[in-house]
Formats: sequence, C-alpha cells, structure tokens
Amino acid sequence: MSKIIMAVVMLAAIPNGDPFAFFRPSLAITDDERRELARGNPVAQLLDGEESGVAVLAAVPVKIDGDRLVAWMRRIEQLKASDYVLAIQRFSDPPRIADLAGLSLPDEDVVALRSCRPQRCDLKLSAGEMRAIQAAAAAAPGDWKATTRQAFREMVLKRVQTYLASGELPPYDDNKTPVWPSARFASILDRSAFLTEGWPRLAGYLRAAPPPTAPDIESFLYWSKERLANKAVVSVTHVSMVRGRQRPQPDALVAGRQIFATHYVNASLGLTALVRGASGESDCLVYLNRADLDAMGGPFGPLIKWLTGRRLKAEAATALAGLRRRLESGEPPPITPDPGRTPSARIP
Repeated sequence: MSKIIMAVVMLAAIPNGDPFAFFRPSLAITDDERRELARGNPVAQLLDGEESGVAVLAAVPVKIDGDRLVAWMRRIEQLKASDYVLAIQRFSDPPRIADLAGLSLPDEDVVALRSCRPQRCDLKLSAGEMRAIQAAAAAAPGDWKATTRQAFREMVLKRVQTYLASGELPPYDDNKTPVWPSARFASILDRSAFLTEGWPRLAGYLRAAPPPTAPDIESFLYWSKERLANKAVVSVTHVSMVRGRQRPQPDALVAGRQIFATHYVNASLGLTALVRGASGESDCLVYLNRADLDAMGGPFGPLIKWLTGRRLKAEAATALAGLRRRLESGEPPPITPDPGRTPSARIP
C-alpha cells in the first residue's frame, strides 16, 4: 500500500548477532530472504494474525546512515514524492488553514458528499462532519463545489486541532456500525509487542490522548492525497521520531500513526527501520505496516483480504526500492524558512 506511510530505525549490533532481533516476534526474516538481501534484492512478506486488515513487511539493503534517514523524514514532501502521491504538505505548528491550500478534494468525492447520509456515505466522516459540509455548500451563493472543498479543508483542520488538543477522533459513520479510529489503532498497537515491550515510552506516547509534550520525541503532522486502488485518498498522519540510547533499542525510530483517511483505512501504524547488518552483512531498510481496513467482514471478506494482501506485498518491495534510491541520492533539499511556521523540536 502506497498509503502505508513509514517509521525510521537505525539498530546497533544486537548482542545475539541478529540485526532484526528488536522486531521479534512480529518480524522473522527467513534464510532465503537473507540470501536475497545479501544479493542486494528487496524482499517482502505478509504477516499472519490480522483479523480486520493486513500487515506487510519489506526489507532492502541500503547504504545510508541514520542521520540521512531522519533528515529525509523531516522533508516528508520530498521523501514521499512519486506518481502515487498527488499532493502532500506538512502542517505548521500550530496547524493553520493555509497549510491545506493545496488540498483539492477529488470531484467524485465532492459530488458524493452532496448525498452523504449517516450509515450511507462514500467518504469516511462523522455524521456531524457530513452535516456541516452540506450546510456550508447549501448556504453558498456561488460555486457549491468550491464551497464544499473549502468546508472539507476546514473539517480536516478541525480534526487535527481536536486530536492535538484532546486526543479525540470522531467516529466514521459511513456504514451501519460506527468505527472509532482510536480504538482500532489501540488494537494495532496491542498486537505490536516488539514496540510495547521494547520501547514502552514511545508506545505510551502513541497511545496517549492527547499526544503529550515530550522533549525526547520529535513529531509533526502532514496531510497527503494519494492514489490507492484507482481512488484518490486524502489522509492525515502523525509522525513521531525518537533516538535510542542503549541496546537493543534502535538508534533512531520514527512511527507514523494515521489519524484520518477518506477511504479504505480505519487506522494504521507504519514503521520503517534502518537496521545495522551483522559482521559482513549489509545494512537494511525495513518496512513494517499494520492497517485496519474496510470490507474485511462478510462472505467476501477473505477473498478481498487475499487480493489486497497480494497487491500490497508486490507494491511494498517496489516502493521500498524506490525509497532506497531517494535516500542514497544525497541529502534532502534545504528547508525554506516560512515566517508562519514554528520550527519543530529536534531530536536531541
């Protein structure tokens, strides 16, 4: 999944000699996969045990250091630039409506919003958000589509502000049963034992409501519009980065928590790692994403899950190889100062 957004880890050598040890039991690289990595090839696999979604793992050898990876993550607009990413922007601190000026809701979604009703909507919104956007469009004296797009931008900003202030995320009321993104994310985190046990401070930060102030955690939010399964999906992601100070913790870790999406994804946790190879082995960029998805229940759920998993596995290795090329190309472009933004705290 292109939407699968990434976290960053640089692992020092692990006492038992396995550079992937931090991720156990979620991650298990086979001997065949290690041989493929030794040849310089990417590998990918689907993880078991995801009842309401999918989990994908990919890895590829890479020649960079942790500082390079963190620097590119701060320049998320350049890092994620691809044919799949139609638009992307990092939010200011604090977020402002001007940050969303480049976000244009697809025309098919604008039309769908006009007929949205609770339990019957093509977009993942709360009932209150549906009514607010429709009321704004109905009151517009001119171009209702332009008004709808602006009302949608204001809704996205309000979600971000509410999340930062209280940690609350409104439910998705697009189907018969409301879906609470925070509850779905908590379930994903509970299944990520390597993170909750190996880095409990970061896991606690990701679970907290609202996200607390933490001097040792650098964080920011960004929105993106990405092509996924022939549909443009607008989403918002909270990125958090930390640095490890003792083994076996990674040297650097960045976690991406999705807090909103217009289609398909109820919640997701993305991790990407730069793991240090054992003696004589290459360092590797590792990608691990767990996502809770729509349409996994019912009689066709298993088939949909199988087809989705196959596509995500194929795309993951390709996307990670593309990321490797970008990271190895050199330092990211310098940040152009913006007087309206407050600089984010840097990792100590």
